[in-house]
Amino acid sequence: MPLPYTGVDMRLLSALVERGLIKSEVSEQIKLECAQQNKSEIQLILEKKLVSERDLFKTKAAVYNVQFIDDVSAIQPPAELMVGINIDALREQQSFPFEMTDTRVKILMSDPFNINAIQFWKVKYLPRQIEVYTATPSEVASYIGTRFGSMIGGDVQAAVSSYQQEAGIKETVISTDDVGDVSQNLQGAPVAKIVNSVLVFAAQAGASDIHIEPQEKSVRIRYRVDGVLTEKLTLPRELLSPVIARIKIMSNMKIDETRLPQDDRLFIAVGDRKFDLRVSTLPSVQGEKIVMRLLERTSGIPPLEESGLRGSGYKRYMESISLTNGIVLVTGPTGSGKTRTLASTVSRLNDPKVNIISIEDPVEIRIPGVTQVQVNHDIGLDFATVLRAVLRQDPNIVYLGEVRDEETARLAIRAALTGHLVLSTLHTNGAVASLVRLIDMGIEPFLVASTVKCVVAQRLVRTICPHCRVAEMASPEMIAEINHILGGIQNFDVVRYVESIAKRAAVTPDDPAFKFSPPVKSPEMSPEGRKTIYLYKGEGCSKCGGTGYKGRMAIFEVATVTDKVASGIARNAEFDSLEKLAEEEGMITMVQDGYLKAIEGITTIEEVARVAKSDSEIT
Repeated sequence: MPLPYTGVDMRLLSALVERGLIKSEVSEQIKLECAQQNKSEIQLILEKKLVSERDLFKTKAAVYNVQFIDDVSAIQPPAELMVGINIDALREQQSFPFEMTDTRVKILMSDPFNINAIQFWKVKYLPRQIEVYTATPSEVASYIGTRFGSMIGGDVQAAVSSYQQEAGIKETVISTDDVGDVSQNLQGAPVAKIVNSVLVFAAQAGASDIHIEPQEKSVRIRYRVDGVLTEKLTLPRELLSPVIARIKIMSNMKIDETRLPQDDRLFIAVGDRKFDLRVSTLPSVQGEKIVMRLLERTSGIPPLEESGLRGSGYKRYMESISLTNGIVLVTGPTGSGKTRTLASTVSRLNDPKVNIISIEDPVEIRIPGVTQVQVNHDIGLDFATVLRAVLRQDPNIVYLGEVRDEETARLAIRAALTGHLVLSTLHTNGAVASLVRLIDMGIEPFLVASTVKCVVAQRLVRTICPHCRVAEMASPEMIAEINHILGGIQNFDVVRYVESIAKRAAVTPDDPAFKFSPPVKSPEMSPEGRKTIYLYKGEGCSKCGGTGYKGRMAIFEVATVTDKVASGIARNAEFDSLEKLAEEEGMITMVQDGYLKAIEGITTIEEVARVAKSDSEIT
């Protein structure tokens, strides 16, 4: 571990000022705050986002004459260096070897002044000399998690072999019918190491879900990364029962109950990162399947502007949540980011003058200053029961985890009618479909029309990897399709739109539109003599695992219940008629929002089609 911080790095601050990265008065303020808060200048600079991580650590490397590596992904350690390296040691030291000769070894370190790490490598590679290189800490950590993270198969396979040798397993399948035997088997470290490795590597890979699935002759383990499931590991079939039993014990489940589904939670720490895991078991004909959803405990809740909500949709949504009464719904399937959007919304509305109470199942994101209530169906504490009690607590805003049935919907409507702002979610395919869904639940159309103020539908699309993003000239057929999809937006022309955003040199702080759009190329003349645009994709690189995508962003449609839409709801208009009314009133559909983000180089047309396009919208 690095040595304790002992004072301000004057040389680094001076260099940052000389390079024009910070002003001299800012440097003086940092010195003062370092003493007051007992933090290093690097911590404060990164927390305040005064200088980018790359510029900060590149400057530090230059000051202390340490070689800085700009492109860590280009490093390819030889196979002999990979052998015998423990992934846990790499994570602990935040460094790794990448080149070796008979006399010296090159080590890449996130902190080139970490004496413990330098000593570790000196001892390991005696009598060779150690040459220290550095890069940004995030790139070093990412490389360890991806390049060396592929060693998971070796780590787990070693644990599997050890387990089989200790337990004497050949063709025998361990059964959870005998709880005593299973508990005894779990005392051995190999099963615990298998489970720990699966959890740690999921966290390192940025997985949102882990699927442990029994097959006829094996156990398949898959991770969902950026919304896509990928098989990562296969275990022998005989390890299914002890692995599942181990997870059940960690999650406080009944290990002798295999006939009924179970749900619970567990908590893990991977380095400095902490995760909440929702664990669900499901009996199948092949055995029990386990799915674990990972949710990282972050130090803060991301602002709404980072969700992808922008433009007219952002403005309409902000106007709706500023009301003192009514219902605002966020809708979409499981895993579409609804909870995070509402958490960002509640965080935005959070104020000492406002009483906000949430009712959730489960409470996934902790929001300081908000009273959050956990639903517990086992003791009869369901949404409707809690909501009745909450309405007696004089709330200004009620965050209701989900409208699941008519009783909950009626209570939410009653709360809206009596002067409360109700935020909630619904599982439907689109914004207008949510209005129809409430009527299908048994709610009278006039109540829906008078209480629902805004409905937001969303999906998550993968964003193009910034490290391998390339531009390609769009074909005439693609231009025609884009204009067809976006034709409902008044006076829209794709070439003029790209020309306008290409000219934008800066974004005003109060306008979230284009905030996360990378630079786009201006339209050019095609070989056929037509003015055309460029579309973007990722070619695939080590930083995105060859997929061409890295990270996700939401695409939205925001329907506000205007007088015309409310009139249509009150007369119980059909879905198609309501959707047409909403579009006439300015609603941009999810597919249209996705196409706009594809034009801006954030995602791809193919990704939008995969996630959000319905059959009726395919040309």
